[in-house]
Amino acid sequence: MAPPPPARRGLAVRATLLILLFGGVIGVVVAWFSAVLIERTERDRLNGAVVELMSTVERAASVAAFAGDVQLATEVVIGLLNNRSIAQAVIEDNGIVLAVAGGLDASPMRLRQTPVLSQPLHSPFDDSEVIGQLRIVPAVELIARDAANYSRFMAFILAIEVVLITLGVSWVVTRGVTRPIWTLSDDLHRLDAEGGAHVPAPRGHEHDEIGRLAGDINGLIDRMALSLVSERRARELHAAAERKWRLIFHNAETGLFTIDAEGRLSDWNPWLARVLNLPMRDDREGRFILGEHFVDAEGLFAHMLGEAAQGRPLPGADFECRDSSGYVRWLNVVLNPLEGSPNMLQGIINDVTERKRAEALARTQAERDALTGLLNRRGVEKVYGAAARESRESAGLCLLMLDLDGFKTVNDTHGHEAGDELLKLVARRVESIVRRSDKVARIGGDEFVVLLERLNSISMARQIAGKLVDLLAQPFTVSDGVLVTIGASVGVAYTHYPPAQLAELLRRADGAMYEAKRSGKCQYRFAFPA
Repeated sequence: MAPPPPARRGLAVRATLLILLFGGVIGVVVAWFSAVLIERTERDRLNGAVVELMSTVERAASVAAFAGDVQLATEVVIGLLNNRSIAQAVIEDNGIVLAVAGGLDASPMRLRQTPVLSQPLHSPFDDSEVIGQLRIVPAVELIARDAANYSRFMAFILAIEVVLITLGVSWVVTRGVTRPIWTLSDDLHRLDAEGGAHVPAPRGHEHDEIGRLAGDINGLIDRMALSLVSERRARELHAAAERKWRLIFHNAETGLFTIDAEGRLSDWNPWLARVLNLPMRDDREGRFILGEHFVDAEGLFAHMLGEAAQGRPLPGADFECRDSSGYVRWLNVVLNPLEGSPNMLQGIINDVTERKRAEALARTQAERDALTGLLNRRGVEKVYGAAARESRESAGLCLLMLDLDGFKTVNDTHGHEAGDELLKLVARRVESIVRRSDKVARIGGDEFVVLLERLNSISMARQIAGKLVDLLAQPFTVSDGVLVTIGASVGVAYTHYPPAQLAELLRRADGAMYEAKRSGKCQYRFAFPA
């Protein structure tokens, strides 16, 4: 439990001090006004009493003034002085002082502030005749002392009232406010909020503001307990998700990484470390640029990086990657902005080498003759299209079309298996004659095409065509040691760069080839542009 606050900071103590201060100020102001009012009231009362007294002795004073009796006048003024409220009494007879009693003990300022009371004396026989004057000076110092004493008494009574009221208020505040609040505070310090415990309302305060405060505290405790349960559940889910992510991160057969806008890797998993020969997570030194591991002459990765950094991620792209041993691997890279980190990206890398190989194999099978392994017509079209896009000055391109002479006889005599074997042997002999840069294709049953590129003169095409005719005229040994002899008629079509359309070149070569057949077979003929 927390220690109680210092006394000077307690609510009751502060309320008591404030009430005392406020009551003291009010008391001083009230006492001052009371003193002024009492003094004025006492002075008025004294003056009234003196006036009544003067009325009482007026008859005797009138007789003394009428008769000029000094002794009687003296007795009258001495009798007036017996009243303590009178400081001096004087009887005059037509301006002559008959008798005077008392002295002036007040200050001149006080005397100026206090008026002298005068009473005209009339003749005992004629009220209209003024024969003298009775003049009385009130005892102003006595009045001031009585007023001051009365003011002090009233201030004392007022001070007692202020102290009693203050103590009463302090007791009420302590009993009705601070003690219940302190009880609530003690209960809160001992409370097991996680266990769902509540604080009880202090006794006698179940239905007032203190009780409402206790209810609000309990409601807050309930909401806090629900929040704690939700937070604990969220932490557990977060921890489970993080464990799952770490498990995937460390064991996935996929590259997971984060990278900045400059292409520098900042985090990667073990799979990517193995594939790109990077250090493991706990053994990193230096800065590694992901793009340096790719064969990317066209700058595709840099373009993907820039677009993803601008919030416009592109679809994944495949990149060739070669390790130090020369092993070729294809990796598919996907980049996306990292949420919450504007200058960071996250990426995934998958090994698509097998897919690339399968695609290459499919393309190869689509462009190759299944029997001989040579290019087929589609393969020739692709190779010729690539050659047509190149620009070579003072160079030529030549297409040779071969048609086997006597192949049908071999096929009919020795069977299709022997015919297929003969086609394979023909393919190997043609490949042995042409250059490495030349392309050989089988475009029909016994029709072959040879594409000669980068010819500086037509004589090279003439030389290769002659060798083909001579070599294919020599005997072939097929299955079971059967010796067969065939020949080849060759049509040659020549063109300069940029070359003519393939269909046009095939048509010209085909026409030259049939001319060779009509001329006796086993020879070649050139076809020139019409």
